[in-house]
Amino acid sequence: MEQIQIIKDRSKLEGTCYIELCLGKYKGKHWDESSLFFDEEVFGLIEVIFERNIPNYNHYCMNDADSNSWGKILTELKELSESLRSANDFNEIIGKVSFVFGGTRDYFQNHFQSCRGQLQEMISELSAWAETNINKYGHIAVLGI
Repeated sequence: MEQIQIIKDRSKLEGTCYIELCLGKYKGKHWDESSLFFDEEVFGLIEVIFERNIPNYNHYCMNDADSNSWGKILTELKELSESLRSANDFNEIIGKVSFVFGGTRDYFQNHFQSCRGQLQEMISELSAWAETNINKYGHIAVLGI
């Protein structure tokens, strides 16, 4: 894992192993300029929050999430951010951050301070974007791999 971040510039995408957050309901279009993109490994750090709050969420499908679901997601993202902020040690975030790949867990543990800060920044940026856009569009779709 190189960096925990949101990808906004589509020219930075290599391949198709990305999760896309698309404004509005899914309309059959991918790679929209207004979308946010996440490397699968990076989105995996917070994906459990989406699984809990979007009915029938599927990592491999198109998931329409309404404002009610996004309200819950945003609440949990803020709680995770607070947990990260107060954590002094990797063991304090076990069970709060999810790891899709074992190597991701090891990397996060070995680079705890930088990964913690990058994840907090990503959550802050995602939350601000979602809070602005969920009111405007009513839905934000999570397009799986």
